[in-house]
Amino acid sequence: MHRFVRFVLFPAALLIFSTAVFSQGGIPGSNVPGNFSGTVVYHDSNKPAAHVKVEIRTYSGQLIDSYYTGSDGRFGSPAIPSGQYVITVEAEGYKPYRREEELLGYPGIRMDIMLDALPGQKPLPAVAAPAVSARELGLPQDAQDALHQGTAALFQKHNAAASLPFFQKVLVMAPDFYEAAYYQGVALMELGRKKEAEDAFRNAASLSDDKFADVDFALASLLTDQKQYPEAEKLVRAGLLMQPDAWNGQLELARVLMSTGRFAEAETSALAVRKAKPDFARTYLLLANIHQQLHRNEAVLDDLDTYLKMFPNGAYVAQAKAMKEQTEKAMGRTPTPNDLL
Repeated sequence: MHRFVRFVLFPAALLIFSTAVFSQGGIPGSNVPGNFSGTVVYHDSNKPAAHVKVEIRTYSGQLIDSYYTGSDGRFGSPAIPSGQYVITVEAEGYKPYRREEELLGYPGIRMDIMLDALPGQKPLPAVAAPAVSARELGLPQDAQDALHQGTAALFQKHNAAASLPFFQKVLVMAPDFYEAAYYQGVALMELGRKKEAEDAFRNAASLSDDKFADVDFALASLLTDQKQYPEAEKLVRAGLLMQPDAWNGQLELARVLMSTGRFAEAETSALAVRKAKPDFARTYLLLANIHQQLHRNEAVLDDLDTYLKMFPNGAYVAQAKAMKEQTEKAMGRTPTPNDLL
């Protein structure tokens, strides 16, 4: 698939913001789930629209998938059931794109999307896109092909094990291509091989001369899980110096700060995540935990209610409901059946 350079999060399995993942295969037009894929291009320059937001929602507005295009403008959703969907694309300085499609089943729908500039503006592509593209284009063609096959296996097919040989092939042909080592770490984390993932992330950091913020955030997350808080905080703050607007960096900083008892500072970082990425489910659970430590029970309930309303089928619904019930009891309230639905 496309590259998720700035938006890979830890811990747990990779988050592609999908409500369901299905096996692929089957015959065209069957009830076997299909997917949306394609390329987003800036109409005025005919250049790939890198790192722009793509969303897939049902006609009723339920979020199915949310992710960002790769440096080549490509995107591809996980497999989703047949049905009617709305696809939207957003990029600063360009008109919002909206398209309605009926997905009939496997293999899915291929889309070529052109973004038109807003009147009176001279929009610019994301700053990171040209540099990333230049690095990729500097690879031998076989290495470029291996990189695309590896990212497709990891992010589109959700087959982390299958992606690893491709990333290793890239590193054999281009030993200084630190992104491949980073992707190795991502795949190994998904496979639960945390020690190997840590080694891969440290290798990526070394190859980049510690100038790759995303690997700092990934390694910081892993170290936070291991309660190695001083090094985790040092890494995430170094990453944020390079990429101050990185919401995933603020997320990891919030986790470190909460884990070390600095709840007010943790709240500030978590609120920055919510502002930058309001559709990221775990932010509301993180805030609920922070507000619980700050003894702000009304805020806890607001966080949990927002999570349950926005993500009724989320992975942590049961935990959210239990925490809500516990908080209401602590406040002297008797939860009604409707509160717990």
